[in-house]
Amino acid sequence: MTDYDKIEVVKQTITELLAMAGIHAQVEFEDSITKGLIFNISTPDSYLLIGKQGATLHALQILVQAVAAKKFNNQPFYFSLDVDDYKRKREWFLKETAHGAAEQVIKTGRPASLEPMPNYERRLVHAYLQEHFPQLESSSIGEDPYRKIVIKLKR
Repeated sequence: MTDYDKIEVVKQTITELLAMAGIHAQVEFEDSITKGLIFNISTPDSYLLIGKQGATLHALQILVQAVAAKKFNNQPFYFSLDVDDYKRKREWFLKETAHGAAEQVIKTGRPASLEPMPNYERRLVHAYLQEHFPQLESSSIGEDPYRKIVIKLKR
C-alpha cells in the first residue's frame, strides 16, 4: 500500500469514526516539513472534538492511530490530527505565554509559573524555553492534572 493509499484510508477512517459519533466533518490533509503528516478536521462541532485543553482531540488521535495501525497490519504510519487548526493556535499561544513569562523572570529575577497543562504541552514549552532562553531553566511541579511549569534563572 502506497503512502497516498494510506492517506486516503486515514481520511476515510476519521470520517467514519466521526459519523458514528454523529459529527459531520471535512477532513483535509497537509504534509508539513517540520510537523509531518497532519489531518485537519473542519466541523461546526469543533468544541466537541477538542475538549478541555485538547484532551478529547488527543484521545481521538490515539484512537484513529490505533484503528489505522490495524488496517495497515501494524506497519508504522505516523500522522497527527488537528481540529480547525486548534493545535497550531494553541502552540502559538503557549509560546507567547512562555516568552512573556521568561522575559518577566529575566527582568525581575523572580521565578514565574504557568497554568497547569498536559504533558505534551509542557514538553513543547520546555523545548521552546531551552532553545530561546538558555539563561533560564524550567521544571514541572505538581501532580496531574494540575502539573505546571516553573521558570527561573539558572544559578
